[in-house]
Amino acid sequence: MKPWNARSIEEAHLLNPAFGCIVLSAAAHGFQSIQGEGMPFPLVFTILPIVLHKPTRDALPITARTPMAIWLQEHAVVKVQFIDRVLALKPHTRETILFGANHNWLDLVHAKLVFKLQENDLDRAIRNLADEAKECTSRAKVVGKWFAAVGTTETSMHLWGIRP
Repeated sequence: MKPWNARSIEEAHLLNPAFGCIVLSAAAHGFQSIQGEGMPFPLVFTILPIVLHKPTRDALPITARTPMAIWLQEHAVVKVQFIDRVLALKPHTRETILFGANHNWLDLVHAKLVFKLQENDLDRAIRNLADEAKECTSRAKVVGKWFAAVGTTETSMHLWGIRP
């Protein structure tokens, strides 16, 4: 990871761990709303590459009603270079998880990412975001719900063309 003073303005804003924490919190909250438990740790590393990539985010549905497998069949192009985005954002995801844990938003329990706050705390944080950032968080919640509905971590990752 580059030191903060060596990062470009765009990188510092988009990959800010506080913003990433809100995005991961939205995904974990969406997952927990379906499964009743935290999001499996390997899936956490897919959230930022999915919702921060504008072409993928723009193609994502607004709700989780469309099954992820069907959506991915219809939008297979989003999987192109997906593993490259996952690997490139891995250090930023780690930094975001640490930030969330240090600020008591997120916790790792039995290899699962758990959203610790109340839903209204997350909603309050989201209200203060700009429009594009709000869109990232709403899509992250959809992706979290999708992963919860698929069932297993392995199946979810296989659908995206990656392995745990």
